[in-house]
Amino acid sequence: MAKENKGQRLIDEINLLIKYAVPEDEQQDALYLVKKYKQDRPILLLLLEYYSTLPEAREEGVDRVVTLVTKQGVSLFVVITKSDPYLYVVSGENVVFLGVYGCEVDSQILSHFGYGSQTDFLKKCPPVGELEEYKAGKGKKTHACPACGAVEGEHHFLGCAVEICPWCDGQLSNCNCRFEQLGLDEIENEEQLDDFYDLLREKGRIAFEKDQTPLYPGAGK
Repeated sequence: MAKENKGQRLIDEINLLIKYAVPEDEQQDALYLVKKYKQDRPILLLLLEYYSTLPEAREEGVDRVVTLVTKQGVSLFVVITKSDPYLYVVSGENVVFLGVYGCEVDSQILSHFGYGSQTDFLKKCPPVGELEEYKAGKGKKTHACPACGAVEGEHHFLGCAVEICPWCDGQLSNCNCRFEQLGLDEIENEEQLDDFYDLLREKGRIAFEKDQTPLYPGAGK
């Protein structure tokens, strides 16, 4: 019940902001979008951030919400209005406005999503008209790693306590396989870590599944 009340309070706050941030003749469409995503907390947090700050001080409602890319529980969303599409990054309860869709994005954010450069990122950004709208209820089915935030089917952050070792099926961060594969007693520098990461990819990393836990029995100590 407390969770339901918390969700309703969030919806009520967004609806109140819409009354002040959106022209009266556009409010019904804006309110409908909130109702459409009432079960998707990341989208509600995104709408709350948008209506709280109103990028470029434009008073207008959101027409569409699009997921551009998601990795390890962090997503790039595009909020589309009549005037402009805006880019946001959403991680858990945190929502950060990045700028107009197509803007320059911080290199660390691009690296997290696997983009080598701003040019690489822009090449993979579809035109606004081709962006597929986020489907209501999609977020409810996503299970995330309790340690690193990877969602089902994604690889863990390297070093995550939940990741399973592909050599011994133990706990990768705790077994001895990394030392055995490298022929070392310990990993002392970034170069050795990179070498192990290459070996791990060649062997085939085990992606996150919802029934994984941080306490898999390891073959090593």
